[in-house]
Amino acid sequence: MSSVVRFLFELASLKNVPRSGWLKLGIDEPESVAEHSFLTAAIAFILAYMETKSLDVASKVCAAALFHDAHETRTLDLHKLARRYVKIDEEKARKDVFNFEGGEEIIKLVKEYEDLVKDADKLELLIQAKIYSKNYDSMFYVRDLKFKTKSAKILAEKIREADERWWREVE
Repeated sequence: MSSVVRFLFELASLKNVPRSGWLKLGIDEPESVAEHSFLTAAIAFILAYMETKSLDVASKVCAAALFHDAHETRTLDLHKLARRYVKIDEEKARKDVFNFEGGEEIIKLVKEYEDLVKDADKLELLIQAKIYSKNYDSMFYVRDLKFKTKSAKILAEKIREADERWWREVE
């Protein structure tokens, strides 16, 4: 049980790990990896349901997305430019983070639904870029996103067209 408790405390540290690409853009207080993972999981659930019409599959994809960046407790979040120079062993980091009974099953889940999670991850990036775009040239980071699923392609188009402050219409 202590290894699970250690894992939970380690996962809590993702609240303090900023998404580094946004720092490079000049955003002083960008979203954390934990915030990113939450929205990615929500998007993954919706995306998987749109693709499969299965609550069971959507729930599994949501769980996979929730844990997709857990290894960043050990590696931190490296933006694309940094990854050109720094090689990290994500597989080892992932195995070390999930080193508790049942952890291997989480790793398998993340791998099983990798395509859907990657599409959800990119959609989250697009949403965040759109939000930041009012003050920064953040849409630069999402100009060439490629999606595997039909639903992600549709959602991406709608996100690009949407006003992220739509809620003002109902106030």
